[in-house]
This record gives sequence, structure tokens and C-alpha cells, in this order.
Amino acid sequence: RSNTGSNSTQQSKPLYLLVETQGSNSQHDTSKMDSFLTRLYESEAIHNGFLAQDSKQMMSMWGIRESCNPSVAKAGYVHKFDVSIPIDEYIDVAEEVKVRLDDCTITTTTTSSSKPAVCVWGHVADGNAHINIVIPGEYQKNDALAEYIEQTVYESVLKRKGSISAEHGLGQSKNEYLGRIKEKNAMEAMLNVKEMFDPNGIMNPGKFLPN
Repeated sequence: RSNTGSNSTQQSKPLYLLVETQGSNSQHDTSKMDSFLTRLYESEAIHNGFLAQDSKQMMSMWGIRESCNPSVAKAGYVHKFDVSIPIDEYIDVAEEVKVRLDDCTITTTTTSSSKPAVCVWGHVADGNAHINIVIPGEYQKNDALAEYIEQTVYESVLKRKGSISAEHGLGQSKNEYLGRIKEKNAMEAMLNVKEMFDPNGIMNPGKFLPN
């Protein structure tokens, strides 16, 4: 459950958290897990939960998590983002992006009346969010819509002091945003280091720092 807002009424948001632990003493490990879950229930941090009883159940639970990518790919064209978001605003970004996409007037070729779906999974402990925006029934990239979605997602992340890059790095599509997340002197330092090791500009040109 994620609580947002500063008013006295705490609003609950649905989150599903998958936790895997390992230890050397099964009896001791089970006791610690029971104590941990009891504290979570008593503090109302969680509403429900399921504890795997064997490796088969554990693999079944991981199977649900691993099915995220193929599931969205099957539904339609997917715009993928790998960002870092402050943990207490993890859900707020997804909801804000969803609202802005619902108001978007850019049309697609699909005859489906479905609105874009915002699906988020990742590593909540460090705020790493994989934001997947699915256009139902559409399987070709719409450049105008892609640009709008990219700006929407990154603006929402940056205004919360998040990062446009997480575990998968900047790549070629994000380096144009470096000037918005790095100070001028930091950019100059990075370019100087690059120049020192690659004076001829032949090592992955444009892959990280903008040309």
C-alpha cells in the first residue's frame, strides 16, 4: 500500500510486492518471515499476502512477474521506459502519465477505442520503475505519439527529482536529456574525460554523450 498526499486521509494504492529470501536454517528463516509478515499486517502496511510453501509455488509466483513483458507485447505496441522514481511517488508518476495520455489527441491507425494502458513493474526497493505504455491493438510505432509519450514520462519523472535512467543506462534515445539532469560543469567534465580516452571519437560515438 502506498500512501500519498499530505492531508489526514491516507489514500491506498494497489501494489504487488514479490519478495524472495534465502537462508541456511529453514526453521529460523521461517520464524523470521512469520514475524516480519505479522508486523506488516499489524501496521496495515499490507492487506493480504501469500507465502510459497515449496519451490514449485515459488517458481509459479516468479512466472507471473516474468510474464509482464510478453503480456504487454501481445496486447499492442509498447513504449518502454527505465527510470528511477522516489519510492513514495512510485504510483503517482504512473497515474499522472495515464491522465495526460487520456487527454492526448494524437490518433493512431487502430480502430480500437481503447486508451493507452500504463503498466509499471520494476524494483520498488530502489525506486527503479519499468514504465510500459501499451497502445492496444496497435503494433507499429507512431512517431508523433512516441514523442508525446516520451516527453510526458520524462517530465513527470524529472519534476519529482527522479532520473530518466536506471539499470539499463542512457543508450542513444536519452542522451539529449543529459543537459536537463546534469549541470554544465558536470557535462564538460564528462566530455573532457571522453576526449582524453577517445580523441578521435571512434568509441561508441553518440551512444552516451551527445555529439
